[in-house]
Amino acid sequence: MRIKWITAICLFLCAIGIPISGMSQQLDPDLFQPSSLVSRETAEKQLSKIYHTSGKFRTLHCGCVFDKLKQVFPNICEQGPKPVSQDVKPINLEWVNMMPAHVFGKFLKCWNKPLCSRRGGNKVSGQQCCSEVSPKFKKLESDMHNIFPAVEKPSSMKENFDFGGRWEYEFCPLEGNALSANIKGDAARAHFYMSYLYKLPLQEKLEDSLRKWHFEDPPDEWELKRNDMIEVIQGNRNPFIDQPELVERVADF
Repeated sequence: MRIKWITAICLFLCAIGIPISGMSQQLDPDLFQPSSLVSRETAEKQLSKIYHTSGKFRTLHCGCVFDKLKQVFPNICEQGPKPVSQDVKPINLEWVNMMPAHVFGKFLKCWNKPLCSRRGGNKVSGQQCCSEVSPKFKKLESDMHNIFPAVEKPSSMKENFDFGGRWEYEFCPLEGNALSANIKGDAARAHFYMSYLYKLPLQEKLEDSLRKWHFEDPPDEWELKRNDMIEVIQGNRNPFIDQPELVERVADF
C-alpha cells in the first residue's frame, strides 16, 4: 500500500513539473541541436575571430594575454605565475577541448585499434587516427562549445591530459585544477553540454565537482555572448548557459 502511495505522489509531482531528487527529468530535445561543424581547423579559425572581435585575449590556463599571431605572453598573466624576465619569449596558443579528446574518443574503434598507419610502420596516436577516419570524432572535436584558448601543452601531455589534473609549466605551475574561479562554471557547462548532447558519461567524482562549480560561477555576460556567436557559426547553443537550472533536472550525466 505504501509503495502505491509513493508512486502516486511521484506521478503527481512529475505531472505538475516539480523535480524529484535523484530522478532524471526529461529535457526538451529541441533545446539540444547538433553542431553543423565537422572541421577542427574551421572551428579554431572561427573561434579566433570571435575572441578577437570581442576583445578577449586571455587564455583559459592562468589567464595569460595572447595576440592575433597566436602568441601567449607568460609575463602577463592573471593567475600566480612565477616571476619571469620581461624579455621572455612568447609561447604558442593552443585551442583545447575542455572535455578532453580521449574522453570522447575512447569509445571509438579508431582510438583503440590500429586503423591508421604511416609510411615505415610508424605508430599513429588515437587522436590523429580518429581525426582522419571518424566523422563522429571530427564532429565532437570540432564543437566550438567545448573549445577554449589555452597555453600550448608539452607534447608529452597532448593526448592523455585529464581535466582536473595537473598542468605544470616553468612560468605558471598549478596543482589540482588549472582554472581560476571565474572560469570554472564555463568549464562545467561545457562538460554538461558534451555529456548530455553526445551521451558521454561523466565520472561521479568529476560530476560532483562540476555541479558545485556550475552553481558557484553562473554564466556571465561574456559566456552568454560567446554562446550567441557560436550559434551563428555552427547552428546550435549550449542550453545549460541559457537556462542554468536545467542542470538540476539531470540526475546523472
